[in-house]
Amino acid sequence: MVVHLMCLTTAGGLPLFTRKRGDGEPLPFSVVASLNGVHMFGKSQSVVLRSTSTQETTVVWKVWEDSVTLIVAACGASEMLLNQLLTSVFNVMVLAVGIDELCSARNAERLKRELRVCYPLLDRLLECVDVTSSDRAANCSDLLGLVEVTLCQENHLLQSLVDTWAECVDSLYGFLLIRGRVAVATSSWWQLDPEEMKLLALLVSVEGTCTACDIPVFLPCKSPAVPFRLVACGLVGGIQICALCGPSPPLTEVEHVSIQCWKGAIDVLRAAEQCFPRNFPPSIQLDNGVMGLLLVDHQAGKFLLSRNQRTDAGKKESRSLSGAHRLDVLRTFYHQVAATFMNQSSGNSEGAAAYEQPVTSPALETYWCSEYHKCHALRHGTTLLCVLYASAVPIHTMRLITQRTLKFLTGDKQLCW
Repeated sequence: MVVHLMCLTTAGGLPLFTRKRGDGEPLPFSVVASLNGVHMFGKSQSVVLRSTSTQETTVVWKVWEDSVTLIVAACGASEMLLNQLLTSVFNVMVLAVGIDELCSARNAERLKRELRVCYPLLDRLLECVDVTSSDRAANCSDLLGLVEVTLCQENHLLQSLVDTWAECVDSLYGFLLIRGRVAVATSSWWQLDPEEMKLLALLVSVEGTCTACDIPVFLPCKSPAVPFRLVACGLVGGIQICALCGPSPPLTEVEHVSIQCWKGAIDVLRAAEQCFPRNFPPSIQLDNGVMGLLLVDHQAGKFLLSRNQRTDAGKKESRSLSGAHRLDVLRTFYHQVAATFMNQSSGNSEGAAAYEQPVTSPALETYWCSEYHKCHALRHGTTLLCVLYASAVPIHTMRLITQRTLKFLTGDKQLCW
């Protein structure tokens, strides 16, 4: 599978950047120019060209602020997913340079240079579409527009520590990352748009090799024209404490406060890190027939993705489905059922409503069956749980296990779901 992303100025068609993920050669300039040219021709004839497709490839166009044109071409991806990708790509651009710089775009060459800082984030977003790349990251089965979380038994203790630390650095928006996944955050941080939470967590993960960082960011929805400071300090191993701040305090003071606030919680942090890569406590034992699960709260903008690490979880299916493949199956199943269970298109930008499938009587459960596995999804309120089972598990048993698993994950207040 290969995904091509192109960004051009709307007025002159000047290329700002191109990115590629997956096997295959980059698109030549003549193809990029042709894709942009057919869109410009349609616009001159008062026709809006949104998408087209062949037997193998889907192409989607999107214009933002009448200044930037984004084009994506991918194999094996739905039109809805590609529209979500373009929305996230534009939000990354706003995050880096601000909406004013994108709207004016008086100097294309300068804008092209400024957008280079976006490349690591853009590549991570493309991984959400390219699910077959052999060199993808460990958290490749990511979901666009949703931030990944981890549920630890220590989350109730970490919550009070994060609230105290955020108050000390004079920030309303603090969050704790464990291996790139949000463990706990302040209440104000959870009020941000899901896209903003997603991109902030990804940005810290991309800069994860730094012991401390101070990055100016524009929030695409909350503050697209006035920047915040995203500060992050490494605590233990792959754990970072992060916050959105104003002009003060300086990074040196943030580091000092972090040491003072967290020096007594090292053991708690190390215990919480033991949940990786399972992403929920070992005390919650999954049924032997469960091969993986995906828990989503679209209203809160978060998800949890995990596979069953137990060695006795169906030996035949374990050999036929690798760990990464299990996550990919869950992710594909989620995209197929989400439009039925939840109003995924609410709050999306222009054009998203065209792909929404209205539901008069929302379903509460659905399942898939194949030769090697089965999938079952259960909706309860705003929460959706998708579970991957071994093929030998009966359908009526799947329902009982899914209900019990959902209760375990969302009913424990210490986990802070």
